Amino acid sequence: MKVRMRWLMAAIFAAGLVAAGSAVAAPGDGLASSLHDFTDDASQTVGLCTFCHTPHRAQQTKLLWNHKLSALTYSWGDTTVTTGGTPLPTFDATWQGVSKNCLSCHDGTVAVGDVAWFNATADVNLWTAQHNLPTDPYLITAKTPGTGDMANNHPVAHPFPFQGAASTYNSVTSGTEAVASGWVADPTLSGIRLFNDDGSGNVSAGAVAGQSGIECSSCHDPHNGSQVLDSYFLRGTLTGNDANYICLKCHQK
Repeated sequence: MKVRMRWLMAAIFAAGLVAAGSAVAAPGDGLASSLHDFTDDASQTVGLCTFCHTPHRAQQTKLLWNHKLSALTYSWGDTTVTTGGTPLPTFDATWQGVSKNCLSCHDGTVAVGDVAWFNATADVNLWTAQHNLPTDPYLITAKTPGTGDMANNHPVAHPFPFQGAASTYNSVTSGTEAVASGWVADPTLSGIRLFNDDGSGNVSAGAVAGQSGIECSSCHDPHNGSQVLDSYFLRGTLTGNDANYICLKCHQK
């Protein structure tokens, strides 16, 4: 039986804490009753998909995205290049990859319920809570909230050396050491989602030789689909040392 968790958001975020009642939907058990099910938290009755998608007057046609996008530009402030020689990227709301969509809730600048359109009303704030405190585990830019500094976070909007060959993605090309044997040739075979960039600003799902990359949803499925194996909507397990461990799905160790 699924038991619905209720967040005590106003008091929790004011105190810089995150707390929950009973268990949410199990990993891989679908969006309903998961941590991304806000139907009981909104200021008015909403549908399961409303916080992210809408059939009319969306922010953009792609994904029919409904949530307000952040105005920040994201970069990695503590370094400019990986140890494999791959430059770290920058991206903003014009980037066509999906990481900007994830960060529209998780960078601490936009309310979780700030949507473009609902029930014949534009620019609705269905829920004022924000992931904007350093103690919030769901704030990604926790080092410097609200700045777009992704320091200490895994790169996204970033090339992946698919099939052991260099890729160019988001105008960044894999470093010479990034295409060595330390990478799984095709992580999509174990549930990781890769994307491709045609070099003209068009990004779509699916690996393509020479133009593959990773986004937030490479490792996380926000819809809690059947490939989710652990908390945080992970497409692998949070702990362990076998083939299901999330890190080993991309990194050959």
